[in-house]
Amino acid sequence: MPVGTSVAVVAAGPATAMAMTYVAMAGSIGIAMQNAVVNQQNGQRVATAAVVQVCAMMLAAGIAEATHG
Repeated sequence: MPVGTSVAVVAAGPATAMAMTYVAMAGSIGIAMQNAVVNQQNGQRVATAAVVQVCAMMLAAGIAEATHG
């Protein structure tokens, strides 16, 4: 193997390591963003379910008051 080739391989090592680090970091950030979106959607579902339940309770209370009134 020529000397110049091994020097080029050794010289490219740090750049390759940094590139792999950036790729791993980008993947991690993507997963974190996806988790944030899913958590926000789940929170919205819980809030909607709570509003529906409260509306049902208010309607039930109004119906009970009207019939027993």
